[in-house]
Amino acid sequence: MQQPEPFAGEEADESGPSIESKNPEERISARRLRIAARNEAKTRQELGEDSQEKEDIKEEIRKSQKEHVTKLQSDGLELVTNIQVAVDARESDRRAELEEACRLRYMQ
Repeated sequence: MQQPEPFAGEEADESGPSIESKNPEERISARRLRIAARNEAKTRQELGEDSQEKEDIKEEIRKSQKEHVTKLQSDGLELVTNIQVAVDARESDRRAELEEACRLRYMQ
């Protein structure tokens, strides 16, 4: 008689109860063990998929945070540049006014 092959994710357990036993209690016990092993394998697989989903979510969060920091840096640089341009324009206007005032004084 040929031994049945274990289901995917299950290991053949030679030392435990057999489903081919003549004793009904041993067959019931063997089935319960197989069901428990199958449920445990399914749970492990689901946890593995959940951890992959968590990794994907973490990666998306990292990416959005990096984009946010990059945008903040760009906006900050733009603000500083605009302030510097405004200061330069005021200084240019001040010098032009000063030059005009000096010119008017010398003409009198």
